[in-house]
Amino acid sequence: MRSFRSTAIMLTLFLILGGYAYFIESERPPASAADTPEQAFDLQSDEIVSLTVTAENGDVTEVSRETPGADRWNVTSPFTAVADGNAASAIANSLASLEISRVVVEENENADLSLFGLSEPVFTVAFETEGEPESLVVGDETPTGSDRYANIRGTTRVFLIASFLESTLNRTSFDLRDRSLLEFNGSDVGGLVIEQDTSTIRFGKDEGEWRVTDPISARADFGIVEGLVGRIGSAEMVAVERESVDTTQESDLEPFGLDDPQVTVTVEGGDEEHVLLIGDESQAGTVYGLDESRSIVFTMDAALFDELVRNAVTYRKKDLFDFRPFNATGVTVVREGNSYRFEKGTQDGDNNSESSDIWRRVEPDEGVVEQPVIDNLLSKLSSLRAESFIDNRSDTGLDTPLATITVTYGDEQEEFVTISLSSDTNHAVHGDEPGAGLVDSVAVDEALEAIDSALGSPVDAAP
Repeated sequence: MRSFRSTAIMLTLFLILGGYAYFIESERPPASAADTPEQAFDLQSDEIVSLTVTAENGDVTEVSRETPGADRWNVTSPFTAVADGNAASAIANSLASLEISRVVVEENENADLSLFGLSEPVFTVAFETEGEPESLVVGDETPTGSDRYANIRGTTRVFLIASFLESTLNRTSFDLRDRSLLEFNGSDVGGLVIEQDTSTIRFGKDEGEWRVTDPISARADFGIVEGLVGRIGSAEMVAVERESVDTTQESDLEPFGLDDPQVTVTVEGGDEEHVLLIGDESQAGTVYGLDESRSIVFTMDAALFDELVRNAVTYRKKDLFDFRPFNATGVTVVREGNSYRFEKGTQDGDNNSESSDIWRRVEPDEGVVEQPVIDNLLSKLSSLRAESFIDNRSDTGLDTPLATITVTYGDEQEEFVTISLSSDTNHAVHGDEPGAGLVDSVAVDEALEAIDSALGSPVDAAP
């Protein structure tokens, strides 16, 4: 009897709990709907056509774009300039996606906004669309520091937004301007000129390859020159020294050393030239600069200046050969007055079902050369590098070389390198480039051994 009573009690409790779950919990909205954060504004970022940012430091900056969704932004106040499009778009995107973490005070005419730092806000962001203008007002941080108090100007409702948004929204006038030293598209650059008082270095780009064209004519190291162009294009102002100067008046330029600049950099792109003047060092250790197309005087990092005043030899390509083992098609070696020629061809497979590459010696006698021998030769030649360069070839022994190697490769390209020995020092030169390169003697010995091995390698009869 007691057991039956216990079972009845348990059944009654189960029914009560089940009824609660059905009649009460089923009336609640799904968790996903309840957890959906409220948006501060109902708009798309592309709808915003202007922004006015009042930053914590007191700067009031207006930026705008001509049409909704346009990529180009311009600073219209307190000066006129191209804006940093990424910074302006980031603000617009943040406003459009701004989520309210929690509502602290609902709309209440008696609310005291000063309690949250909103009567004298830390920063504000006003924006305009085709509708009415609105402003986000941001006040103090919460005690935990993870959020900030905020409200929409003209209301008393106080809510929380994430503190990390401050780095995007709280922007100074300097932050919102385009800080590029020069404005050009790196992919369009076909020439670069670096002028100093005593020297001028010119570079030209042809079919994707850089050359030094003045004061010497030689191959340039692609990575070094391309990297320099990239750093010029990505370099930014450190500060604005003067918003506007008359570039035709020496008296305006003289205080910055820009009337007689230390360095003038000309970037040639398409039909345009972009000219950067670099003047004296500032008290802060930066250097003054001026883009000839603009009237603003700025300061820039001295490290870029140091990079621009290097000697022309710094930019020379140190690889003696341009070919790579995989694209070589022929090698001619002149050694001790004798000429030897190797060429790459194909031969049919065992059942004429496939073909494979082979190397043949075609001069002075014909035959197939063992592949490891040729692989070693191409590897040693292609890895030869000059450690440094000298200006002339006197006393280099290049008039009586140890070997002259001509390589054909790629799309009927051809290059030749001459190697010599003089006073226990190896020299080499690519084609008719000026001066001579000093080459590591061990690398030269290994290359010559690979040459001699290929010259003395037994050959099978040519198939």
